[in-house]
Amino acid sequence: MTQFPHDVFDDVQPYRPDEVGKHRAPGAKPSGGAAGPSGMGKWIALAVVAVLLIVGAVWFLTRDSEEEPPAEEDEQEQTPEENGEDDPEEDGEEAEDPQEGQEGELPEALADGHTVRAVNAGGPAGSAGSMSGELEELGLDVGDPMDWDFANWGNPPTTPMIYYPSEEQQAQAEALAEVLEIETVTESGAWATMVVVVGPEYDPNAAE
Repeated sequence: MTQFPHDVFDDVQPYRPDEVGKHRAPGAKPSGGAAGPSGMGKWIALAVVAVLLIVGAVWFLTRDSEEEPPAEEDEQEQTPEENGEDDPEEDGEEAEDPQEGQEGELPEALADGHTVRAVNAGGPAGSAGSMSGELEELGLDVGDPMDWDFANWGNPPTTPMIYYPSEEQQAQAEALAEVLEIETVTESGAWATMVVVVGPEYDPNAAE
């Protein structure tokens, strides 16, 4: 082996662990490599924030869908105008009651409250009872039906006709004659109540 004379390069101090290289200052840290603990914490925090945002968005959308009312309830709460129907109250009209309309066509005097009886003077059997039914349908106070007493009362008048006992019952008797289409109305004190006398012209089956 060739021997060289000793020179200045042979006086270099031995290598120490804290030395990185001749071009770096003593104690300098190496560059590059994996990120430290502080870098990992930053990425974890960003991931947590992203998860929280997603969970909050899902909860908000789910809450809005649950609060929306069912479609069936909206249809039940629709007004007549929304359904394309006219409101009778806005048009100034009220729903008509068939019974009220029928009573409204009757004369007011008919409701004076006096008792009236039906008398069969030679008509078909059951005529007085049938006429009593007609009077009840008019809302009158109806007494028991009866037959004409030929032995004690003689021949009956021309029928049909209405007798009323006093002047205070005249208006009701005339109103009843108008409804029953009876032309003859006569005051007679021989009767205690108003009476409707029917005869052979009366058809009890026609009233049914």
